[in-house]
Amino acid sequence: MVGLLSYINGGKTLRIERLLPLVLVIALVPTVFAQVSPQTLGFTVYTDGVTRVDYHLNADPTQAQVNVTLFGNTLEDLFILDQDGLPLSSTVVDGYHQVDSLGSSSLTVSYLTAELTGKSGAVWSFIVETSISAEIMLPVGAIIININDIPLEIETLDEQTRLMMPAGEVSISYTVDIVDSETLASDAIAEVDEAIQQAEGNGIIVSDAVQVLSEGRSFFEAQDYLSAQEKAEEALSLVGLTLGRAATAQAQINAAQVAVDAAVDAGKTVGIDGAEAKLAEAVSAFYLGDYEDSITLSKQALELAVNADAPSGRYNLMIIIAGGIIVIGVAAASVFRSKSTKEEGPADNLEIDLETLFDEHPELSMGDKEVLRFMAERDGETFAHEIRERFDIPRTSTWRMIRRLMRYELVDERKIGGQSLVSIVERYRRRK
Repeated sequence: MVGLLSYINGGKTLRIERLLPLVLVIALVPTVFAQVSPQTLGFTVYTDGVTRVDYHLNADPTQAQVNVTLFGNTLEDLFILDQDGLPLSSTVVDGYHQVDSLGSSSLTVSYLTAELTGKSGAVWSFIVETSISAEIMLPVGAIIININDIPLEIETLDEQTRLMMPAGEVSISYTVDIVDSETLASDAIAEVDEAIQQAEGNGIIVSDAVQVLSEGRSFFEAQDYLSAQEKAEEALSLVGLTLGRAATAQAQINAAQVAVDAAVDAGKTVGIDGAEAKLAEAVSAFYLGDYEDSITLSKQALELAVNADAPSGRYNLMIIIAGGIIVIGVAAASVFRSKSTKEEGPADNLEIDLETLFDEHPELSMGDKEVLRFMAERDGETFAHEIRERFDIPRTSTWRMIRRLMRYELVDERKIGGQSLVSIVERYRRRK
């Protein structure tokens, strides 16, 4: 019989003259391993065969440690709490969980294991051996086929069968009702569908999850509800993985952008063009949903930005000469423009307050921010086709991005000559 607890006991034959000092030592030092009494034991069996085990134990607060034997060897989400709900540390020693229980008057143990159930065709089995009576909750819609002993109690709670079984070996065979399998599959599909819509609403492409969900819907239509549920759960897992990759890509793009800006501010312009080009490719890959490529490209951009250098003296002189020529040209153009536009009045001396915009909208992706920076460099407005060409993204991705920024009330859109002109709203424009 597998018990809940095992205790370490030991001793020696003592000579009478040594007995009194030993008694004094025992009185002063807490015993390492204490005897505790199990009070309650419960098993909740889920549709996929995983079982949650919960039980409560009394303990002696003056004792230092206790060894706890758990049901099953492969455990997940193990929690051992004291009477105040505080976690207790434990280590595995010789197959036991050695719990540091000093000061604890009771222990609450809970964990998940898949080792108490098995399946043959459509029939599930649950087998366990206990030292006290145990409560067992079977999955929703479970139909009992065979049971090895007479339950102390049996009832139905929220479409689940609850059994109170006597101490000893417990063996239950059951199936899951097909109607409830349909409901579970339908609920799983609805859950992943909502997760996909939320991800896409935030600009994240989850095409792999969409494909797997489509397979799940096909199984559902063919009334293979268990396979449909498995596909839905796989799709939900893919959504989570994709969101993680996208978050990593966003963080990497942001780090690369910071490095590029720092290099430019420090006058390290040699090699910075390559960094900016790689960063633009990373943003394009992000919009296409190629998050792994986006991470790789943004790391390359970061490395190039870090390794950028200031121009040499000769190169610097060439830049100064070229800059002087440009300044002269700009001045001449300004004179010509002022003469030709005298009646129109002075041009608006405005700039885009990206800092405020980004602070007020932390939900923006790195791709969104790059597009807004691109627009800010162009006086806050640009045509949609220029965004597509700059970041090399499809028309549909550009359209979704613009719709999202409009939903955040960050940009306006108007048609000019059949072209879509996108402008940052007046709220984020200010005098230079």
